[in-house]
Amino acid sequence: MVVSQSPISTPAYPPEAPKRPVTIKDIAKIAGVHFTTVSLALRNHPSLPEQTKARIKAIAEKLGYVPNAVFSALTHFHLHGRIRAEAPRIAYIVNTPISPGPARQQSQSQILEGARAQAKALGYELEIVVMGEIPSSALEAHLHARNITGLVIAAFDPCFDAITLNWENYCIVKIDSMHMAPPAPVVGSDHRQDVRLAFQRLRSLGYQRIGLAIGRADEDATERLYTAGYLLEQGAIPAEDRIPELIFPYHCVTAQATALLREWVKKHRVEAVICNQPNAPALLHGAGLRVPEDITCASLCLLERNSGQAGVCPNPRTIGAKAIDLVASLLKSGERGIPEYASRTYVKSYWQDGETVPEKN
Repeated sequence: MVVSQSPISTPAYPPEAPKRPVTIKDIAKIAGVHFTTVSLALRNHPSLPEQTKARIKAIAEKLGYVPNAVFSALTHFHLHGRIRAEAPRIAYIVNTPISPGPARQQSQSQILEGARAQAKALGYELEIVVMGEIPSSALEAHLHARNITGLVIAAFDPCFDAITLNWENYCIVKIDSMHMAPPAPVVGSDHRQDVRLAFQRLRSLGYQRIGLAIGRADEDATERLYTAGYLLEQGAIPAEDRIPELIFPYHCVTAQATALLREWVKKHRVEAVICNQPNAPALLHGAGLRVPEDITCASLCLLERNSGQAGVCPNPRTIGAKAIDLVASLLKSGERGIPEYASRTYVKSYWQDGETVPEKN
């Protein structure tokens, strides 16, 4: 008799659940960044450092991440189709309106131009908020109503020493304004190096008795970077050629400034002046000194290239753009509040020769 044998059956285990697709949030958790940063990295966005993008892409590849085609299509439709979400806003906070006019206003206007262009390039809308005399509580209410969490505190006048907000709700970057709270990341010109650049160029042109004339307000707004650069250079020259800096007081009017200049130049036999006052040649003329016949003058704030004036040319538009880059990075990474160790980003300036500083015979 033949006995048929059935094949040995296997235990009826439940079928293995399909693996969940890897998401952007999974990558973000391992990379230790916000999920929007991962999204930018995978799209090779220029706002992120190359090293950051490479690290995030490597993690995504290791996890086996595959982009969701449906989500990508929807995103593309929202960006390029008929429906478009409202651009997120960054507040650009100033204490007085910015308008063409004096050189300080021109500088602020160019910083704003750079900030506005960079905000647009990164997909943000830049909203100018003029503080004036409004209380911080009104500012906070406005920001909340507009759903704004990214703030750029522009170069505030040193007479305005604080804004009081619930800083843990915001990503903050300051342009100069080192005199005021909060101690947030700062972007600005390298004023210390600007003075050193001017001093060294004047020495190379044959001038020995070089003096720095600077406003107290500007010194306070930059934590005395101007005089820091000046003192560094003075340490490298003979003691007999060292001249004490001239500090114009707060609210110094033209008549007072010219009188101070006249006395200072005469007392210390100054040959060349380094000054951040845009009207420095006119002030010297008002003091009875001809430029360059009696004294030479190097500006620290030349905004017009090839103007015929000698001095340091800052890059205000780059400063504005860098400030937006930084606050956008903080928004994407979710880093709100005041950091324990705030960064400082200094934008390099360059020297321009001109008629106000000829080579000394």
